[in-house]
Amino acid sequence: MAALLNDYATKLQNRLQPERESHQKLVQKGLLLYRQHLVHAKRVSGRFLRGKVQDVTPVDCELDLLDPLNFDCACPHDGFCRHLMALFFSAYSEANSVFDWVREWKRRSTDGDILQSVKRASDLLEKKKPETTGQTISMWLDDFHTAFEEINVKDEFLLDLSAREVYRRLTLFLPVEREWEPLYRLAAAYELFKYLHTVCLKNGFFSSAALMQFLAGEAEEAANRLSSAALPFAFDPFIAYFRENTRELADSASIYELETVDFYRMLWSRLLKKENWRKEEEARLRREILNSIDAGENLSTLKVLCFIHLAFLLGNDDTALFFLGQLAASGAHTAIYMPYWFLELKADERLSRYISAAVPMIPRLLESCTDDFERAAYMRMFFRSINEQALSAQQLKLLEKLYRAFLPVSAPKYGDVLFSSARYKEWAELQTLTGHTPGDIEKEKLEQVAKQAPEALLPLYHRAVGICIGEKNRKSYQKAVRYLKKLKVIYRKRHEEERWYAFFDEIKERTKRMRAFQEECRRGNLTDADGI
Repeated sequence: MAALLNDYATKLQNRLQPERESHQKLVQKGLLLYRQHLVHAKRVSGRFLRGKVQDVTPVDCELDLLDPLNFDCACPHDGFCRHLMALFFSAYSEANSVFDWVREWKRRSTDGDILQSVKRASDLLEKKKPETTGQTISMWLDDFHTAFEEINVKDEFLLDLSAREVYRRLTLFLPVEREWEPLYRLAAAYELFKYLHTVCLKNGFFSSAALMQFLAGEAEEAANRLSSAALPFAFDPFIAYFRENTRELADSASIYELETVDFYRMLWSRLLKKENWRKEEEARLRREILNSIDAGENLSTLKVLCFIHLAFLLGNDDTALFFLGQLAASGAHTAIYMPYWFLELKADERLSRYISAAVPMIPRLLESCTDDFERAAYMRMFFRSINEQALSAQQLKLLEKLYRAFLPVSAPKYGDVLFSSARYKEWAELQTLTGHTPGDIEKEKLEQVAKQAPEALLPLYHRAVGICIGEKNRKSYQKAVRYLKKLKVIYRKRHEEERWYAFFDEIKERTKRMRAFQEECRRGNLTDADGI
């Protein structure tokens, strides 16, 4: 028990940062509860230390002496709280000096003026050179993988909850130096991503995509913060680790291919920016791909996509687009990755080349979507990655190709372009193609087309009449009559009354047994008892 508690005390010192105000208050409040003898009913069960703390209300606490990240307290506080601190101090005091623990911990502060209330008078006369604790990637990795042991890897549906909780606990003990925080978050998210990737692959877990996307998002946010400032030299060993370790993403088999490629893309775009690094990685992937081709092996889509991204970053667009086309021809839904590259390009020739390459890939991707909601979600992501306004001004034809590729979900966007450019015939054909009736269209637009190109509305009204008659109810018959009257006006303007008479005679003959429809036609002055 003593050895276990001493080891825990050391780990807790490394976790708590004396320079952080919240950690200072945590230790102070824990000391206060401990010194007031408010901890009782302590007991040890294996690796767990349990006890009660009498605060405003009594609370039950539990510490895992093998893992400082694993704890539990009945209080509403989120994270390591004063009750857990008091429980630790109470147990530690039975064989050790709490004062010495606090003094050793506070020495790590660069300020030297915190927790003055627990100093001896002799300490105030001493001026010792402050000590700092170094950060190493191996220390972080040891902490991460110790924490990962608490994740429930046996139940697919509890994996998400337990993994998020472990990640949350890891981020409770961020390094105090502000510049280190994003690097720590990035490393924690990256290692957890890889760990879960292995777990899911081993156990065949297919329902963790949201969890993997969450970790990729956390990592990208951290990487964006890192990329916005100059990195200190102390980060070099950590950057070197990422540079060497990313090949695990590119070389692995994956259940979550999109998320893995996205993580790889983010690291090489935001963090690993040196051109010679990118050239070395691109050359490595190229060699492995060519070796696989020579050996007649099946190419890894994931590895090829990673290679394409390196080629893209290096400006080797001919190579990147060639391999994109080859993947698309093999059936891979490569269009889903394109928006990530668009975001890194301006509205220039490079962007136009990649958009043009994406156009023929889009319809196949939309066919693979399960419903219109999923299709619309992808379209929104796609168009958020480009500047539609700039593309409309500079390359309207290319933008229209995109809209046509996304039909029918892009019908509102494409319709606005056609209407604003007075291409009313194409606009009306689009309304018919997407199943719209005049009742679904703004009245002002119909009136404008009726004035400037009334013939464009003929197919739209003809179709609407057929739909309304087919619904076989009085209200629909009334709509049909209104549409027939619109058609009659258009035919008269075009001096094509004979076509109108022939059309209406055919309608009248087809519906002669529909007394309600015949009656609505008479009420609408389209016909009478003797005919037209």
